[in-house]
Amino acid sequence: MTTDVLLAVDAGTSTIKAVAFGVDGTERAVAKRDVETHRPKPGHVEQDPNVVWNRTAAALRDVTASLPADADPLGVSVTGQGDGLWAIDDDGNPAGNAALWSDSRAAGILEEWADEGRLDRIVEGCGSAPYPGMSLPILAWVAREEPDRFDRIDTVLSAKDWLKYKLTGERTLDHTEATVPYLDKDTERYDPGVFEVVGLPGAASKLPRLAAPTAVIGEVTDATGVPAGVPVVSGVFDVPASAIGSGAATAGATAITLGTSLTHQTFINGPQPETSGIQMSLGIDGRWTDAIGSNAGTPSLEWAAETIADVADVGDLADLAAAAPPGSNGVVYHPYLSTSGERGPFVDPDARGQFVGLTPEHGTEALVRAVYEGLSLAVRDCVEHLPGDPDEVVASGGGTRSELWCQLVADCLDCPVSVPAGSEPGALGAAVLLAVALDEYPSLSAAVDRMVTTDRRYEPRPAVADQYAALYDFFASAREGMESVWADRADVYARSITGERD
Repeated sequence: MTTDVLLAVDAGTSTIKAVAFGVDGTERAVAKRDVETHRPKPGHVEQDPNVVWNRTAAALRDVTASLPADADPLGVSVTGQGDGLWAIDDDGNPAGNAALWSDSRAAGILEEWADEGRLDRIVEGCGSAPYPGMSLPILAWVAREEPDRFDRIDTVLSAKDWLKYKLTGERTLDHTEATVPYLDKDTERYDPGVFEVVGLPGAASKLPRLAAPTAVIGEVTDATGVPAGVPVVSGVFDVPASAIGSGAATAGATAITLGTSLTHQTFINGPQPETSGIQMSLGIDGRWTDAIGSNAGTPSLEWAAETIADVADVGDLADLAAAAPPGSNGVVYHPYLSTSGERGPFVDPDARGQFVGLTPEHGTEALVRAVYEGLSLAVRDCVEHLPGDPDEVVASGGGTRSELWCQLVADCLDCPVSVPAGSEPGALGAAVLLAVALDEYPSLSAAVDRMVTTDRRYEPRPAVADQYAALYDFFASAREGMESVWADRADVYARSITGERD
């Protein structure tokens, strides 16, 4: 008698997780490895693909070794950080470090495309505008700044597709990674014309085979502890994977992730004519997701713990924040701490964080609460720009360990927030797709209904929700008013470094 298990990998920006699930979605074993991020120059955010693969292989070896002897791995599904440029040469070796989704080196190229009308043509084709951390603008930057490296690039991959290549030797890209900007939104197939739009007509050959998320793309060949011959599916990147693993798989369902960055998405039937986010085909039954990612997230809490509260653990912030009233006595925090600026619901590489309304009466408690509120209002800012008006939101990510933050999100959205059971929704979403691919369930919705359960639910508090509705209006208008200030700050700072004067 054997025990069937589904193996899933979630290769996040800071941590790689390998998880074994039962076919019913029960977590059987988890193994983790941390991975380093490098910032060699301002705006450059990179990882070594070989290190990422080695850590992934180690996590897979650990998780398979921890399973009982009668465990039978049915297959492997990989998810991970999205976008960025994970390019390999003809021999399958990395063509330099991977540029991550948070990399902003190509911001100037996108500005040029916008000024020249090229960006409008890209949106017309695929349905959404790329941001600086996507593969096409980074590829254009490499072609301009590092032509020798560009010539070495044979295949454009994402993080999960690099790992799938190492597992199977197959070069593929799934629909969620390929939609922006490579797919024709009407056919959901590659549109090579996008390369002509940006002046790289020969680069169309650098795209790998397009494979739907539930397609088996190959078999395990590398020594990872996983038996050779086990099937590997195409999968999706971590944003839609986390939504699926949180229970949001039907049209109209809305999911958010509270993590190193914030993600927000609503599932829709087909591409919409207007969007403030990024629309992506799931490659399943005509379903799409409209997503908005924000660079804001848990780094604001880590910064507050170290710099404002002088506490060793972010978990210690909640009691401080709870001591201050809703509204933090009139101080508002914009959580744009990333040196890459912000990418949703607006794109501005110069955006920076700030407190608005400080007085000598504001102590540690008010400032810490303002950070939590600012993050929660940033969630609302993104959800406000998604289609529809959600009746409920499912939340995942490390931030959901905070009861306070989950409650504030429910208050700021004025709708219930549910948190799924289990610790790894991204990996579970990958496992759900694997189960469908292997015909363990007849459909995505049937698999989600069986494999995903709810752990807890937060209801909005009416009086507090009304207060945050008013505060949100100020939060949004204040950040809009800061755009010129951010631009001036960036210009003045740049001139101060170079010594230039007017």
